[in-house]
Amino acid sequence: LTFFTAFTFCACSQTVSNSNNDEEDTDNTENITVPPLNKVTVSDDGSSEAKSFFDGQEKIEFLSQYKLHGSDSLKELQRQEMNDSLKKGQQFFDSAAKSEKWFVPATIQKGSLYFAMANIIKEQESNATSEVDSITDEIFIALELPTYYEQARAIFQQGIDTVRSKKINDSNTQILEEYYIYTFYESCSTYRETSILYLNAPLPDSAAVADEYIRYEGATIEDAIEMTHEDLDAYREALSKTSKEKKEKAVSVCNEGIKAAQEYNLNNDQVKALKSLLHLLTY
Repeated sequence: LTFFTAFTFCACSQTVSNSNNDEEDTDNTENITVPPLNKVTVSDDGSSEAKSFFDGQEKIEFLSQYKLHGSDSLKELQRQEMNDSLKKGQQFFDSAAKSEKWFVPATIQKGSLYFAMANIIKEQESNATSEVDSITDEIFIALELPTYYEQARAIFQQGIDTVRSKKINDSNTQILEEYYIYTFYESCSTYRETSILYLNAPLPDSAAVADEYIRYEGATIEDAIEMTHEDLDAYREALSKTSKEKKEKAVSVCNEGIKAAQEYNLNNDQVKALKSLLHLLTY
């Protein structure tokens, strides 16, 4: 069984009573608090670039207060509205970034649009009606989050490269570097949390599953018990395999971030948090 086939199988059993506790969770579940990111400090000089910058900030503010809620169709409409706002925000910040004076703060805020999008995905309302559905929703959300951090990372990295190649002097450059490493931290943390979700996902009630084999497939009690054990073993194995894959991905992203920090000669608080997270994953 694949993981999602397993979840379908689990949902059909109607009853969830067991936890996937047959494998020891070797990952320390201690949480690390990443240092808060500093905010960009700029003053409005009345220029057209400044106007574009602050218009873009309004889009970040809009996204930061947004929340996906309601039916799936309503959420889809809301997503379209969010994406429209994100694109407009990008246009504003791109316009501001054409001026060297505004390049660094505009680049930081452009990447921050994706942070706002990620937070919306994290905080969206769930329509789940059961524990299985709830966990499935959590996993879908967790799998979506890294894409936003990856898009922000590309923006921040391009910004750092431009600053260094053009020798731009801006007091916000250190903040740009912190945001860059923060994307690795958040991706790594998300993959780690997803790994734990898979590992601790509930197992279906074996009696209910066996009963379905008897009622709907005409199996004998003995055959139903045997098939149920086979299904549950496959289900447990799928959960365990995917959990390990996500943990390995978390380790990979952490190492990638630490390597990037070394290449750019960065040693900020976000780098330290990333190293602490890697330590949790590997010891």
